[in-house]
Amino acid sequence: MKRSADTGRRRRTPAVVAVAVLAAVPMTGTSTAAAPAEAGAPAAGAGRAAAASPVGRWALKVSFEGHTYDSTVQFTPGGTAFIVGGGAGRWSRTGDGRFTFRIAEPMWSAQGDYLGRVSVDQSARLTGDTFTSSGVSRQYDADDVLTRSVQAHDTGTRS
Repeated sequence: MKRSADTGRRRRTPAVVAVAVLAAVPMTGTSTAAAPAEAGAPAAGAGRAAAASPVGRWALKVSFEGHTYDSTVQFTPGGTAFIVGGGAGRWSRTGDGRFTFRIAEPMWSAQGDYLGRVSVDQSARLTGDTFTSSGVSRQYDADDVLTRSVQAHDTGTRS
């Protein structure tokens, strides 16, 4: 599975959702967690609360099944989550310094044929300019049949 920032073709191991971002073909997984329109993001200058917001761009290290991949994710104030290079979903605050995100990322062949998708579902803990998360990534084929599920872990650094 791969996360969209991974543009080269490479073989991935069955690791959908959390790693639905990695597999027989590099697939990136992201997950989309339903979030309210404002996603609880603090206003600029909100002091301590502002530091606890994931809003912004993050460099990710995505790990699953003994492999680590680089990716980039963007969280918006309105609750949208994007994998840079492909894939979108939602994020939602779940507590002080905690949030979830769910992203769906399509997988395409070199010829542009739809191969399926990876669904990433992560629970994260934010500390300063880093977050760690874990969850499941699921990979689905073009017929929307689940083909793989893996436990994935991310480490994000604000970029």
